[in-house]
Formats: sequence, structure tokens, C-alpha cells
Amino acid sequence: MQHHALGIRNQSGERSIYSKPKEFEVWFNQGIAFYESRGYKFQWLSLTTLKVTLPNGKTGKRELSDFEDEYENEYKRQFPARY
Repeated sequence: MQHHALGIRNQSGERSIYSKPKEFEVWFNQGIAFYESRGYKFQWLSLTTLKVTLPNGKTGKRELSDFEDEYENEYKRQFPARY
């Protein structure tokens, strides 16, 4: 996935401290804020495409669907099946 290529994901494998998943919008906005605090820059190119600039200047693009896939297939897997 693109986020792996850009190196912008939690690589420690830590599990969430929460008992149930956050809503997508909350998870997405908190993730953006976290990476911005680390020097990443984000710019919406369209309603569904986000340009990502890493602190070292490398750039890439991510689609909203990439974030939705990450949310469903990586983040939500940390929680019991009932969620």
C-alpha cells in the first residue's frame, strides 16, 4: 500500500488502548494531526486525493479509499469481531 511506501504508518504493531474503534472521521483527523505534528504536510488535491509531503521533502498521493481500507483492514482488526 502507499502508506507503507511512504513510511507513514504505525510500524510498531502496537494495539489500541481503546476497547472499541473510533469512528472513521475521528480516526482520520487524529491521524492527520499526529503526522502534522511530526512535520508531515497534507494538501487536498481533490475531494478524494490527498498529497502527502514527508519531512524529508518526498511526496506522494493517497486516495481517501486508501485511508478507508487502512481503517477497515488494519485499525478495526485490533478490536473484537462485534465491532
